[in-house]
Amino acid sequence: MLPVVRSGLSAASQEIAVISNNIANASSLGFKKSNANFSDVYTEMSDVKNANRVGNGVRQEAPRRNHSQGSLILTGNALDLGMNGQGMFILNTKEKLGELSYTRNGAINIREDGMLVNSDGIAYLDVNTQEINLPFKISSPEGNEQSLSEVKVTAEGFLRATYGIDKYVTIAQVGLARFADETQLKSMGDNIFTATPESGEATIGAGKDLGFGKINAGSLEASNTDITAELTLLIRAQQAFNGSAKMMQTDADVTRR
Repeated sequence: MLPVVRSGLSAASQEIAVISNNIANASSLGFKKSNANFSDVYTEMSDVKNANRVGNGVRQEAPRRNHSQGSLILTGNALDLGMNGQGMFILNTKEKLGELSYTRNGAINIREDGMLVNSDGIAYLDVNTQEINLPFKISSPEGNEQSLSEVKVTAEGFLRATYGIDKYVTIAQVGLARFADETQLKSMGDNIFTATPESGEATIGAGKDLGFGKINAGSLEASNTDITAELTLLIRAQQAFNGSAKMMQTDADVTRR
């Protein structure tokens, strides 16, 4: 009996930890919630009289991340890019991690040198996996300098800049990646992921390419965590934990007598 109760306690503890993490990151841009997974454990049929299966506790399995679409929050900022579809933005973390990484957070900042980076200074990459640089000034054929006046990003990810009044330049096309199974990506924290053998290698493309989705400029993808649903699950998990704890205490009391 005691091993069965212990497995129930451990399973409830894991579920509480997973749900708590979802709730804590509910306001994080591009965050993907996880679900705790369990399976029933039964005694072997050969050990059971009359072929009745007897429950032998619960087996914990690795939490599974849910990559469903989060809602898009309108910001009006030209370089806030929300993804509507399966694609993920590509980050140049080769120096930091030894490989490229991927994220759904499209809150892009412009560094002093014109590089497009995230809040940690990591550069976003284009469809050729090259860093994107947005010049603040360009020279006209007449030799005059024109300053950056406007930036737009299309649904296909084309970064188009206006210099002066009517000088239009296409700077780059924002790169996207997708995977055979994105739930198997390895989380590196801060909603950044790297590829694994289980997820498959990244397929590189752009907005509106088949299977990638499209880019919505002026918006950001919110977490796909539903606070109400998570709180309901948390109450259930806490009740399961309390019930298992009471059963363990009862078993301990009976053993002492």
